[in-house]
Amino acid sequence: MKITESSDMPPIDLVALGKMLGDEPALVQMILGKFRAEIADDIAALGELAASGDPGPIRALAHRLKGTCSNAQAMPISNVAQLLQTAMAAGDMSQAPGLINALQLEHESLEQYPADKGL
Repeated sequence: MKITESSDMPPIDLVALGKMLGDEPALVQMILGKFRAEIADDIAALGELAASGDPGPIRALAHRLKGTCSNAQAMPISNVAQLLQTAMAAGDMSQAPGLINALQLEHESLEQYPADKGL
């Protein structure tokens, strides 16, 4: 996956998420709404942290984002967050802007996808 383009994977596996939540549509919608808001806040915070030039806080937030997205079955965002976490663990701040942009692109896909699926 290029870090500046959206992946070809669905942004979230709604079937797997639904099964994890007992196939309760109302619960899926509630969790999805909270999840999408949290992701938006985290990506915005990553952008602000990137300006600091300190990879430590970016790595920590990317790690949390990776786990949150993985648990919610949003693997494209989780995969990009993993790349960001790895780059920051290596102290490679040059990777931050492109990876944060990739997170934003994946988030945009995530915002549209549930509506496209009737949720």
